[in-house]
Amino acid sequence: MSPIPQRTSLSAQTCRLLRERLAAGEWQETLPGEKELCRRLHVSRITLRTALAQLEDEGLLRVSKGRRREITADSSKPAALPFAPARVTLLSPVAHAQLTSVKLLWIDELREQLAASSLPLDFVVSAAVGGARPGRILRELAARHADTVWVLLRSSAQVQRWFAAQRLPVVVAGSLHPGADLPSVDIDYFATCRHAAGRLTARGCQRLGLVLPHDMLAGDRESEAGFRDGAGGCPVTLIQHDGTPDGLCRTLDAAMRTPQAPGGLLVCHSTHAITTLSHLLHHGWQVPRQVRLISRDDDPFLAHVTPALTRYTFSPAAYASHVARAVRRFLDGSTAPLPPDLLLPEFCDGATL
Repeated sequence: MSPIPQRTSLSAQTCRLLRERLAAGEWQETLPGEKELCRRLHVSRITLRTALAQLEDEGLLRVSKGRRREITADSSKPAALPFAPARVTLLSPVAHAQLTSVKLLWIDELREQLAASSLPLDFVVSAAVGGARPGRILRELAARHADTVWVLLRSSAQVQRWFAAQRLPVVVAGSLHPGADLPSVDIDYFATCRHAAGRLTARGCQRLGLVLPHDMLAGDRESEAGFRDGAGGCPVTLIQHDGTPDGLCRTLDAAMRTPQAPGGLLVCHSTHAITTLSHLLHHGWQVPRQVRLISRDDDPFLAHVTPALTRYTFSPAAYASHVARAVRRFLDGSTAPLPPDLLLPEFCDGATL
């Protein structure tokens, strides 16, 4: 498996180009007019306005009625930290009990590795940061934890863009949303799911299904893109569910009882893979003779499943090391941007493929 370049929308590419030109100091005080920017960037006004709105959300631009957009931040230089970080704070919209075992394992590993640098790790849970407008609670949390390096878990696009605009020391543990230029550590879901599609088609599957929740995270969207890319011309059915066992089973039944039922399934999230496997077997589907099954994610309990579930695995300790390394850059005073740190998992062949 080799890393695959991420595909982005035209508006996201335009946003990135504008951000780079702002960082290079190409414009001072105000941007050129929309007509001139469209001409320079060879994009439509709709695409341009989508990109400009993103930069406004990030706090890099300000709009005043009847005036050109003002450049509100000097993005040509990385912002120096106004303090020496004394601790690390992991921010999550969900409590420990709602996290997978793998996440809990790498968080424990991270705590141990940071302790070697005399850095305590705090765990802050706030359901409000998962809302549509998390700015107020984020400002309160930032004021309350003023000497910390943040690690964002299950973070939304709004949360990531808020931290990017504030230029606080932060590491995203997970996938980046478009428009959020932040240090991040993640599994390369695009390459992983592209590989999974190739494995399924190589076994003769002529129709594929991707099982994932309705409320997709950024990594789920990358998974869909990679899976479709790896499928080539093979039809792909999205089997989206509400995250509950009953909801997943109902959605599976609807997909599998049609003439276009997929013969190969990739399931995002380990608990959903168990539900999918047990439901198929309970209703008489033969795995893998009739349906081939791969789990995108791993969990320690999957080692005890029969038949052995084909899946992708990675080391929680290695993942924690990458997060700790990104955190320590702030201790060294570094604020230079870094590309996403993508880890390739290991393919674990099982009896369901």
